[in-house]
Amino acid sequence: MNMPPNYDITNGSVMDAAKMALDTGNVNYVLIWVPEASENKLKNLFAKTVCERRDRKDVQDIAFDWYFETVNRLHRAGEGTLYTCMNLAGLDERSVVPKVKRVIETGEAEEIIGFIPKTQEHDFRHRFRHVMEKKNYDVNNVADGRAYVAAFTDFIVYLHHIYTSIPREAGHAEH
Repeated sequence: MNMPPNYDITNGSVMDAAKMALDTGNVNYVLIWVPEASENKLKNLFAKTVCERRDRKDVQDIAFDWYFETVNRLHRAGEGTLYTCMNLAGLDERSVVPKVKRVIETGEAEEIIGFIPKTQEHDFRHRFRHVMEKKNYDVNNVADGRAYVAAFTDFIVYLHHIYTSIPREAGHAEH
């Protein structure tokens, strides 16, 4: 799968889920982003990180760094993609990922529809509806969460390919 740049950035969807898991104490927020085969590894790491966070404030940064790096590594391995290191936010200004996140949060596809060729608008709307149908899963239903992640990822990859294939004239602003 050819994932867009900025997909696994420090403030991307996977890391948002990893942070939410720590904040709530519910590992299910992040489990949906890793393959089922990696569940036990992530659950064990999560439990250790939560303990480190609670018991030893002085090593919190090391434990957090290891947790986030491992979450990202497991996620990328599940995609069949090599993981080298965490990417910093904002490296690719053409990335469609922030726009996709906004339209899914708001449920309003019009922000993106402007750059979709008319010939692909039907497919776009179909994929958007599919993501929206999967969006409101129960956080404790990991299978439904993974179905949402699959739809979300498919939608991002689809739009990234469209967005990056559109010729841009020098000096014109991005959408």
